[in-house]
Amino acid sequence: MSFSNRTEIVVGKEGIKQLADAKVALFGLGGVGAAAALDLVRVGIGTITVVDFALVTESNLNRLAIAFDFSLGKDKIEVFTTLAKGINPDVTINTISSFLHGESMEEIDYSGFDFVIDAIDSLNPKINLIVALLATKTSFISVMGTGGRIDPTRLKITDFWDTTVCSLARSVRKRLRNRNIHNPFPVVWSDELPIAPIEAEGSHDDTHTGRIRKQQGSTPFVPQTAGHFAASFVVRKIVEELRS
Repeated sequence: MSFSNRTEIVVGKEGIKQLADAKVALFGLGGVGAAAALDLVRVGIGTITVVDFALVTESNLNRLAIAFDFSLGKDKIEVFTTLAKGINPDVTINTISSFLHGESMEEIDYSGFDFVIDAIDSLNPKINLIVALLATKTSFISVMGTGGRIDPTRLKITDFWDTTVCSLARSVRKRLRNRNIHNPFPVVWSDELPIAPIEAEGSHDDTHTGRIRKQQGSTPFVPQTAGHFAASFVVRKIVEELRS
């Protein structure tokens, strides 16, 4: 019995083929992105490109789907690739291990992707990616803030401009308006009011921005569920395109 048999009951034989032929890119292998990436593997996406630069740390253990004692200190993309091949040896995993800034975002050939998931949690890279995706008319879904929250039932998918409460969405909205960008695009977001981050012992310099990052609370429930939302959205769009 193939690992895709149960999925085939839901999407059909042609759907399985469509998913196997699909090329999806995922930016950010954090609490959201890692869950989404593993979902894409399990559902049979044939080619997955993952972009991240970080290592698995002990603080990831409470929410990161690829964080285990054995993976501490390893590159997230290395750990993900190993797990992905353990699920589906036939999946093609392409990796970009770097911190992406404005210029490097523009250098990526987005035409090679059928869909992109933006799971970046740093503001400037997130803005740069969204701007590049809109400029190239690439199909994508973006995930807004999930930290400091505990109730996954408050998550939803709407147009970005319909978001409320979320401080990350508010910051993204301001930056996009400053660039005179008002394009609609789908996002996963929560209307749950988050617990504010704290300045705690162990807070550290962000090596890429030079700023002190506060310590954000987190749970496994909201980030991982947001990742499931995003992956499901992508798969449904791929299959719906086949049926239309």
